[in-house]
Amino acid sequence: MMEDSTPATPPKWKRPDEVMRLHLLKKRRALAARMSCNSSLTEFKNVSDSLNSTSGDPKPPPNKRNCFRRSTSGVKRSVDGTPVLAELDASSDNTLFHLLQSDSAPAPTANSTPTSFSIIFNSFNVDKRKSVTEATPRSKGAAQVPIDWTLRTKVRFMSPKPFPFNATLRTCEEASGITGFVRCVDTGQTTSSLDTSPNARLHQCCLVWQHPWLPWLDLYPRQAAKVSSTSDANLNIAAMPTLRDSLQSDWSKSFQSLFQLVRARQCPYFYVCANSFTCLFRAAGICGVSETHALITPTTRGFRHLLKEEDVEFTMPLKKNSVKRKSVDSESGYETLDSVNSETNSQCGRKEPMDNEEGADDEKDVEEDDVSNDKWLESMGIEAAEIRRLNTVQVQQKMDKERDIDKTPESLIMVEGVEAQALFNFLLNCKSCTATTGPLAGIPPTLLAPVAFHGATLRPNKVRVSKVQVETTSYHSVELQGPVLPHAVLGLCDLLKPTCDQFSLTFANLESTKAFSEAMHAQAIPASPNQEENQSSCPVAPPCAFGQENLTDCGLSKDNLELFCSSDKNQVQVMESLKFSHDVYSWM
Repeated sequence: MMEDSTPATPPKWKRPDEVMRLHLLKKRRALAARMSCNSSLTEFKNVSDSLNSTSGDPKPPPNKRNCFRRSTSGVKRSVDGTPVLAELDASSDNTLFHLLQSDSAPAPTANSTPTSFSIIFNSFNVDKRKSVTEATPRSKGAAQVPIDWTLRTKVRFMSPKPFPFNATLRTCEEASGITGFVRCVDTGQTTSSLDTSPNARLHQCCLVWQHPWLPWLDLYPRQAAKVSSTSDANLNIAAMPTLRDSLQSDWSKSFQSLFQLVRARQCPYFYVCANSFTCLFRAAGICGVSETHALITPTTRGFRHLLKEEDVEFTMPLKKNSVKRKSVDSESGYETLDSVNSETNSQCGRKEPMDNEEGADDEKDVEEDDVSNDKWLESMGIEAAEIRRLNTVQVQQKMDKERDIDKTPESLIMVEGVEAQALFNFLLNCKSCTATTGPLAGIPPTLLAPVAFHGATLRPNKVRVSKVQVETTSYHSVELQGPVLPHAVLGLCDLLKPTCDQFSLTFANLESTKAFSEAMHAQAIPASPNQEENQSSCPVAPPCAFGQENLTDCGLSKDNLELFCSSDKNQVQVMESLKFSHDVYSWM
């Protein structure tokens, strides 16, 4: 009988699929034990022993150290059992998880390692906070709303809470709002028989006096592109001399009435909106200026040349000195006409060379120098034609330099005192103020004022109340469309402040009129100590009390009048938006 030669099956035969399954199970359980941050490794060792016994692998030597184990002795824990971040090991993954979930990293300690997660994340967050702070524009805050002399076409109020007013006016509310505005009655503080409801006060803040008013034309803002072609085709005023002259005569009377009110301090300010420029007349005492004054922006070299021909002295507060050209001239060792003009403009108010007697004397000196230079060139054998060419080039360079600031905020001009009367006469008789072509041809400039004057039309702003959705938050919105004057913004904020804890304003500004507010900052620049003679000629701002006392009947409330008469430059700001929160106004 033959014996079976097949070998017997080993008692511990290893199957490949079983080995891989146990190996993956071992790795998965080890990873779970690591992520759960279990302080005890007993379970992990038991699993390893069981796997080793099943697979037949020998046990690891007792002196082998587990690289994933951390010491739990001395770790402080909070009430809920979570470890304190400052006491975590710098090389632990748990520290990384806490730092990723926290907004701010802890300050590095003295015994922290240079490569710890705390040091790295702390330095990263500090740099990040610095960059965010530098990139974000800083908003300013104050307890009062500053004055912005910029004209606006739209203002939108937004608040998470409902406004105390609506767009539907009752008969008594509309009548009280009109009466309060026409009689300049502060219904919020003065006791009267008028309706003091929020709707009546809102309607009072949304009225303005305007001249001229033509129902078929939109005369504010003065942009010919917004006038429809159909309106232009229906009536061409420029082609009708009788109608054109009648409008101009009526406008002259209204303009004269407004200027007399400003001189008598019965009107705080008014605007003259022409097609190419805007003029702001202000009474004596407004913004701390002791005399009646006016500002015009933007201007051109030709317009300024016309003012010089009419002997209207003006200053350019926003004009910058040509420091670079002056430094080049000083290095060459001689003075040129540009350097002389730069030194003259750097004086108080930066007056033009022909704006005062000293400027005229300086120009006479320059002309005498030019004559002597021409004689010197002739003595050197230079031909007369070449000398005339050189003079022409110099004059052309000066004209190009003046033309660079045309239609910019730097072209703003300011007149004071008797020069305001001269400017009034110039604008009254200037034919270039009225366009001769286009849809607005033959129509005089638009006059806007907070008080009544001859020929004025009482015009209300359009008010629309609605609800808007911004992302997931609903806001109540009130939009005003039309000419919004500076005092109207103050009145609307005073109306909303007692009832709304938080609201914001967004303005649609006329960009060309921002220079009116920027000029206030230029006036507040102090003169250098070595300009003692110039300091005596600079206008000195009177105390605010004199301006308030003289303007008590100008139509502004007592609180607003104090703000308008203040000579503090911080009370005048250029604002794109305004926010009220926690009894503080902030703007950007």
